[in-house]
Amino acid sequence: MSVFGVLLVVIVTMFFASRGTAPTGDPGSSVMDQLVPAVSALPGYGTSALPWVNRMPQSLVASYAIKLEPHHDSCDGRPGTQGWSQVVVQSRFNWSKGLAGLISFMQPRLSDLGWAVVHDSRPQDPPGKSWTKTLTNGSRASLNVTQEGGPTSSTWQLDAIANPVGKAASGC
Repeated sequence: MSVFGVLLVVIVTMFFASRGTAPTGDPGSSVMDQLVPAVSALPGYGTSALPWVNRMPQSLVASYAIKLEPHHDSCDGRPGTQGWSQVVVQSRFNWSKGLAGLISFMQPRLSDLGWAVVHDSRPQDPPGKSWTKTLTNGSRASLNVTQEGGPTSSTWQLDAIANPVGKAASGC
């Protein structure tokens, strides 16, 4: 083997060794790409009433949608608990027609996206509803929508959450 060939093998080996062999976080945003469409099931989606943002708004009443990519974390700072945070899509939005009306609005849209409603006969406090979805990697994502700010509030929050690819943070 030539010197060039040996050098090439060493460089390629070092490259792959430095990257590690286990996927981490959300390579290629494959998990995030399956959560993002859930926001299209919300009232106001695609309008200025529900903007995508890069940072959480300071206002507690501002409507928004945001993607929160996984980051390396340990939650409690102890050795051995380091890993990746969850993959999250979050939205705050306005809806004044109550939980039953919101479920009627969202259910067919979420169903078309592969989300299945979680049937729970117990009332939730605050009012809300949950769905689940099996992702292409076989893991399960959860989606929850809850009323924020008390029973007369028209402010709601959606959280679509999935585990990261690779080692998840623990101790949270």
